[in-house]
Amino acid sequence: MSIVERAAEIRAPFPATSDLIERAVSSKGPRPDSANDRNLAKGAEAGSVAERSTGKAPRIIKINQDWLREQSIVTPASERTAIGESFRRVKRQILANVANPGAGAPTNLVMVTSSLEGEGKTFCATNLAISIAMEMDRTVLLVDADVAKPSVPRTLGIEVGKGLMDVLLDPRIDLADVMWRTDIEKLSILPAGTGHRRATELLASERMRALLTEMATRYHDRVIIFDSPPLLAASEAGVLASCMGQIVMVVEAGKTTEHDLKDALRRIESCDIVGVVLNKGGAPNAGYYYGAYGA
Repeated sequence: MSIVERAAEIRAPFPATSDLIERAVSSKGPRPDSANDRNLAKGAEAGSVAERSTGKAPRIIKINQDWLREQSIVTPASERTAIGESFRRVKRQILANVANPGAGAPTNLVMVTSSLEGEGKTFCATNLAISIAMEMDRTVLLVDADVAKPSVPRTLGIEVGKGLMDVLLDPRIDLADVMWRTDIEKLSILPAGTGHRRATELLASERMRALLTEMATRYHDRVIIFDSPPLLAASEAGVLASCMGQIVMVVEAGKTTEHDLKDALRRIESCDIVGVVLNKGGAPNAGYYYGAYGA
């Protein structure tokens, strides 16, 4: 029995149903993380890269929603789909935690991660961000925090320049200068920016903590989704986890071992709210199951 199946048996605060639902392993995803370079070119051609005449991040960038649908990513114009309903259920618990914050880190800071590469974290982060942007009273900032291997731009089929790392490196750069509004209403993007050999230290800096406070408090209706590196592949993920109010762990059925999952969960013990998205892979009735992990 895989760790995914075992996790679903441990604790299940949600009743099981036959379609794409949340399910759990309580207190305290289709799979590619990104499209390949050929698909990036296709998405960028059909969408449009925003103007760069000012030298700052563009005010708006167009995203090719047909390209997103080809990757099974939800869009505001999509018909109701099993995947869309699944992520609606996932976001309900996340938003409930946002609406009822505890004493720890702001619960509108939500990190999406996995144990290893290729388990679908960027796919899940993007779907969650767009699904939450479809809420009537929420806005979303999707942050590409996988600074060594950024995947969000390729998943969205866009090209971007400076981003988070540039803000951390250069105090003259304001956060607003590198954020991109998109033509998906209420969805903005913060790219990873320029790679740096001391990325872990930059993410652990006081400047980063000040940025997180600014992100979390500037707009009362904003949810910030961080697409983080895999926990067992990069030290940056553990640093980010210590500042997050919620963490969503993506687990791939038939791939993630119990040893790897336990090792990854030990690295995010600082966060009180850890949810597990069980990505069922490519079976005909594949789905996503969500719930809280804990003792």
